[in-house]
Amino acid sequence: MKVLILAAGRGSRLHEITKRKPKPAIEICGVPLILRNFFILRKLNAEVIVVVGYKADIIEGIFEKEGISDVEFVRNDDLERGNAYSALCAKSALKHEAKFVVLMGDHIFSESFLRETLRKAEEVEGNYAIVCSKNDFIDEGEATKILAKDGEVHEIGKNLSEWTHIDTGAFICTNEIFDILEEIFRKKREVAWSDVVRTAKMKIHEINDFWMDIDTIDDLKRAEKALLKQLIKEDDGIISKNINRKISLRISSYLSSFNIDPNAISLASFSLSIAASFLFLLHSYILAGILAQISSIIDGVDGEIARLKFRTTKFGGFFDAVLDRYADFILLSCIFLSLPFNIFDFLAFLFAISGSSLVSYTASKFKETFGERAEHFERFSSFIPAKRDERTFLIFVFSILAALDMIFIRVLLISLAILTNLRVIMRIMIAKNLKD
Repeated sequence: MKVLILAAGRGSRLHEITKRKPKPAIEICGVPLILRNFFILRKLNAEVIVVVGYKADIIEGIFEKEGISDVEFVRNDDLERGNAYSALCAKSALKHEAKFVVLMGDHIFSESFLRETLRKAEEVEGNYAIVCSKNDFIDEGEATKILAKDGEVHEIGKNLSEWTHIDTGAFICTNEIFDILEEIFRKKREVAWSDVVRTAKMKIHEINDFWMDIDTIDDLKRAEKALLKQLIKEDDGIISKNINRKISLRISSYLSSFNIDPNAISLASFSLSIAASFLFLLHSYILAGILAQISSIIDGVDGEIARLKFRTTKFGGFFDAVLDRYADFILLSCIFLSLPFNIFDFLAFLFAISGSSLVSYTASKFKETFGERAEHFERFSSFIPAKRDERTFLIFVFSILAALDMIFIRVLLISLAILTNLRVIMRIMIAKNLKD
């Protein structure tokens, strides 16, 4: 399926920015608008055509800088004729396509939104406007509204007093749309895309996944918050959800403006964990615990940056997981070695280290075996603090308490031994009760 992105306009409402660059080139969390949509579309196996006009060389340069060659550019050299003319400029590039998707270049869309749009495009015949009934991230007063009757667009505009849906800036079009465009342009010199939607009497298809139209500075701020919010994982541990993410997302927001390799952040987190380990050997428990917790927070940043900037790789996930296992083993070993040796502490250490490894292993093996995350089936056991972020937070808390009495280090090892293995046992029981 081919996707036509209309990115020729000036973006006059963001004049202070767009006098230097076109709106689709504006970065949100370190990635230009146009690239953010392109990366998702490429992942979904769509072929992309971009209509450029205002400061076209900047948009073309963005793709060139990234080494992207699988994109076709079309020039609109008469911007005064409206964004519908940009679509008409692409007639030749789409002449062999029975249908295609049109996206506004100043919008951002979630992967789920674009996936559903492409799926619908494969399935239907005719011209469709993709609409939504609600969107918590946009100002409805500024949104383009649609009044639909009998499943078709009856009226479209920003100032409708009566409306049923909101225009999302995504459309499914047949090649017949070019006949409609040419007919309208024979009567008018300047044509807005909304005129085409109205004239074509497009049908509607509702998708309520995330999307945003970027028109103002406030929109940029809301878009950044929305993208950061999407980085919170469904299977995050209790500490990650309530403490770590609140800090790591702020760090990621700042770092996204820089060209930092996510693997370098993984190494930084690992280095902090190693530093904490040696501080345990030196009996500097408070500082060791603080560094361990900072390492845990930074451990979330690498994945956040990778997802924000479309730099996720299989190696990156593998590399991070391996470093985490090394960090866990070294940290717990140094905690144990900070104590005078006795067999009871040694057994607690063995069960703590094996339980910690098995919590991670059973999560991975459960998904591989059953095709779903273990967390989806855990109820009360999900409150057992045994995941990595939760274990590290326990290390932090008991390390602070160890400044009062060394007994708390022993309590830490015993707690980790019990909690981690209890979580593993509960997962075994869940797996036993699942049908093949």
